[in-house]
Amino acid sequence: MRATGRTIGKWQWVIWAVGLIFSVGCGSGSLLRMQPPRIIPVWVNFLPDLVKGNRPSFPSFHMLVLRPVDKREAYPVKVGGILPASQDNTAILGILGLNSKEGVVRVNSQQLGAQHHMKAGIPQNPDMPRGIFTLTDLQHLIQDALEDHFRKAGFPVQKVNFTAPDEASVASEPAHYVVGCAIEEFSLVSLLRYNEVWVWSLRPHFIDMPIRGPTRANVALAVTFYRWPSGEVVWEGKVTDSVDDPPQGESEFLYGTPGEVMSMALSRAVGSILMTQSLQDVLLTR
Repeated sequence: MRATGRTIGKWQWVIWAVGLIFSVGCGSGSLLRMQPPRIIPVWVNFLPDLVKGNRPSFPSFHMLVLRPVDKREAYPVKVGGILPASQDNTAILGILGLNSKEGVVRVNSQQLGAQHHMKAGIPQNPDMPRGIFTLTDLQHLIQDALEDHFRKAGFPVQKVNFTAPDEASVASEPAHYVVGCAIEEFSLVSLLRYNEVWVWSLRPHFIDMPIRGPTRANVALAVTFYRWPSGEVVWEGKVTDSVDDPPQGESEFLYGTPGEVMSMALSRAVGSILMTQSLQDVLLTR
């Protein structure tokens, strides 16, 4: 498993810049304690062969995989404006929190206005953070996933530490094609929900325990194939995927962690590249 997250002190300015101080009511009438959101590192894996389908046998073209370019936009929050897309090689994927229009939602409760079951889907993204999802080395994660995808298909593959095919240092590398990638979206969001728990102490009462609610991961990658060494663009396309947990129309989670949801979206997006008919036509035409 590829470990891609850590909590570090340099995040303090990000946390406090968000706004951080908001309070919401809960069922017992008390207020949730005012506190800044916590950093939530996620671990993401690329799972090869997740996309099923007939893939032809390609000629054994040698490929160079460039270092992807991160073109993601900053994440908007209600207080504090935006969270930067990345900071010190650590990508901010999104937040775990409340949506300001939706407010507090209780599940597994018989109270009036509560949800009897977890409802799938995120009609509106959270904008009041209680946690910030982070991941380190996003560009290397995507580059490694591209390498694995092409290697599984039988291509000799080499990663290079450049982002564009016109960089002079790439010219000395032997290859038939160079593969570039722009990360347009790589996001993970989760709505906070509250589970009603009865406490049998001096006076029986219930408290609201925060739990992970509906979670969504989105991936969008713009991929470009260049003929080498001319640098001619021979194919451009975009691969995307979105994963909801629980799945739409269901109430049970399929994945144990937000990182697993993100892993599925990444694997399905990257795994679909060589399934694209227009790219197959290019690679099968000498």
